Amino acid sequence: MTEGEITGRGCRLRPLRRDDLPRRLEMINDPDVQRLWHGVPGDPNTLEDLQVWYHMVKEDPYSEQWAIETPDGRYVGDVDLHSIDRVRREAALSVMLGDKACWAGEFRRDVLVTTLRYALEDKGLQRITMEVPGNDEVGLRLLQELGFRIIDRIELDFIEGIEELTLALDAPDFSP
Repeated sequence: MTEGEITGRGCRLRPLRRDDLPRRLEMINDPDVQRLWHGVPGDPNTLEDLQVWYHMVKEDPYSEQWAIETPDGRYVGDVDLHSIDRVRREAALSVMLGDKACWAGEFRRDVLVTTLRYALEDKGLQRITMEVPGNDEVGLRLLQELGFRIIDRIELDFIEGIEELTLALDAPDFSP
């Protein structure tokens, strides 16, 4: 269960709320956001799709959803820390930044550093994995600067020539 809030230098993470869903729907249906998040545009989602998803993740004891806010309180995306394995002390991370103005390196870096500090230091996790599209060169470079390394790659879209990369960060390698 996601509780409280986490403050970074230029972002704030708070529990994702049901009233965030209409704005989230706008963001995830934007083809540019889909390319950044998944590598290729996908089929549009409906509000009903999101409501079902929200119910499932809220009930999942191995998942935490955090809304990303700017310093002025604007909801601009969310973080999904999921597949949390408390025995192996690892989890997977997905970050959806739906506001294009926030794609700049410093805001993105702050979201990642804030989330990773929470996962590694507060939750005591030892390994975080992420799946990212290979065409997000800025994001890939940022993740590698933070200590992630590529551990797998698969062909995501052979027509577009896009790979999906799996990256892993072990706690001792975290370099904020």
